[in-house]
Amino acid sequence: MFSILNGGKVMAKTLENQSVKKKRNTRGMGSIRPKNGGYEGRITIKVNGKSKQISLFNKDKRILVQEMIKAKQEANDNEYVEKDKITLEEWLKKWIRIHKKPFVKPRTLQGYIEKIKTNIIPYLGNYPMQSLDRLILQEYFSDLTTGNEKKGIKKYSPKTIKEIKSILNMAFTDAEIDKIIKFNPIPTIRTPKVQRQKKKPTISPTEQQQLIEILLSETNGLCYIFIMNTGVRPGESGGMKWKHYSYEDANVKVRDNYGKVTYYDDNFEKIESTFEEKDLKTPSSYRNIPLQKWLNNLMHTYMLYVMQQKGYTNKKQLDNEYIFMNSLGHALSSDYLWDTLDKILKRHNFKHLSVYQLRHLFATRCIDVNIPVNQIKQYLGHALASTTMDYYVEYDEDTNKSEIEKLEPINNIQVVPKILKGIKCDVCT
Repeated sequence: MFSILNGGKVMAKTLENQSVKKKRNTRGMGSIRPKNGGYEGRITIKVNGKSKQISLFNKDKRILVQEMIKAKQEANDNEYVEKDKITLEEWLKKWIRIHKKPFVKPRTLQGYIEKIKTNIIPYLGNYPMQSLDRLILQEYFSDLTTGNEKKGIKKYSPKTIKEIKSILNMAFTDAEIDKIIKFNPIPTIRTPKVQRQKKKPTISPTEQQQLIEILLSETNGLCYIFIMNTGVRPGESGGMKWKHYSYEDANVKVRDNYGKVTYYDDNFEKIESTFEEKDLKTPSSYRNIPLQKWLNNLMHTYMLYVMQQKGYTNKKQLDNEYIFMNSLGHALSSDYLWDTLDKILKRHNFKHLSVYQLRHLFATRCIDVNIPVNQIKQYLGHALASTTMDYYVEYDEDTNKSEIEKLEPINNIQVVPKILKGIKCDVCT
């Protein structure tokens, strides 16, 4: 009797365990079975409102369980897409959300999304990922290189094509890792080489003098004069505060970038655009730039003018305010500087110049007076000397300060903006 009862208990426990297992499966976790040296998992999910059984495979059982849970969650959130049917547009939106948005700077993310929206989705977005073979992709990049009027594809520069290829390569690499595709074909695609061109502005010494005179007559002209004589990037000048400037040391510290950042939702729809401080482009962008004596005196005079206008009695009160601001008291964003310079030059019937050409003008003037290239590299904040020229040597701060004095004000013009007239000034020519 004892043995029967004991056997009954064992049998009851066995049935209980089976019941638990069955109940566990009915919760929607699905089933797992060995297959082809790995494990196959089967779950039932809803796709477009309809129940559908899907199969997942992985050699690692623990990873398979995670993938099954993930697929179930995505289905519940209406985000699940079958791997063999997912389109490039669907994947790029998913890729941005899970692989890029948490890890890159907002401005970088903005660049990715804008290229994807403008240059990729209109032409390749509807293709299933698994159908995008080398032939289709090579044809697309060939069209970008030459232009294709029938397809509505205009010709793009090698630089832009390189950027598009880089985005797709990252997205396809992650797709391969996530087993959306078997392999990434992007590295095999031929694209035009980006030719480095020396960016020497086509502006004569006489035109440089005319330009200075034009800028001196404009409200925000001082900012452009500053860029012309320091080589800072537009966003760097916008992010510069008075605490970054030292009259005693005759230098400015480049520490912030200021500009417009556009934010998008997960469907690539624009949410908002804001103007904000951003990190600098590269670690080498964080630098101290020496000022020529005349420019240092000019900046000091301008500082005294601003303090007078605000009723400040010492520089500390000014420290956290931007050096260059518009009439509303806002920092000058890179977008503002580009647009405003264009309007200024058109108003004075002067040839078109971009803000970056003012920066390049500074570099050209440095080369013309034989300032060592490694010093110019430091002024410009280039990550590599090869960006400036072709070599790099150890940076020497003392040499840096002395070399800048080789530069003179353009045609020895007295650079005193009209707004500073009447302020005691030691500006030298």
